[in-house]
This record gives sequence, structure tokens and C-alpha cells, in this order.
Amino acid sequence: MEASPSKKKRDLRKLFKDGQKHLTPPVADPTRAFYVSLLQEKPDSAIAIRYCVEHGVMQVEDHKKLLKKYHQLKEKGAFNVSIKIKRTLEKRHKLAALKKDKKDKKDKK
Repeated sequence: MEASPSKKKRDLRKLFKDGQKHLTPPVADPTRAFYVSLLQEKPDSAIAIRYCVEHGVMQVEDHKKLLKKYHQLKEKGAFNVSIKIKRTLEKRHKLAALKKDKKDKKDKK
């Protein structure tokens, strides 16, 4: 027994934009308002770009522009915690090595 067309459930994923992973929140949603305002104030904000792309908040033209930035950030590892940790540890290691070299040079004098 098939359901009539009016009773069939619509698959909202067909309406998703490229890169969108979640349903678009309503305009009155405070989280949406926060990230949209953050994106307006700071257009290079990685968290705002990620939220707006993954939730499909922006208009199609703006979404396409953000999607390009999103892919660039994703390639750089901006959303991968393990890469961020690795970079932080490398920076600390370099700083420690520089401090040690300065101390050694100072001790030689």
C-alpha cells in the first residue's frame, strides 16, 4: 500500500546546498544570528565560515563564496584538531630550541 503524494515524507537533504551537512536553522535561532553576525564582523572567522556552510545559512551566491573559503581552510587543516595540536607542539619545540641557543651563546660570553 503506497502513501499518497501528500502524505509522503519529503527528504530535505535534496534541498541542501553544496557542503551543507545539517538542516538550516530558522532565522530566529540565536546560534544562527551569532554566527552570521560574527561572519559579518570578521569575514575570515573559521568557525563562522564552518557553521554557515555546514548549516546552509547564507544565500546561494554568498554560500558559494564561503564554500571556497571553507575548502581552503579544510585543506590547511583548520578544522582538524590533531593538526592544530601538532603545529602547536612544533612551535613550542622551535621556541624552546631558540631559547636554549640564546642561553648557550650568553653563557659562552
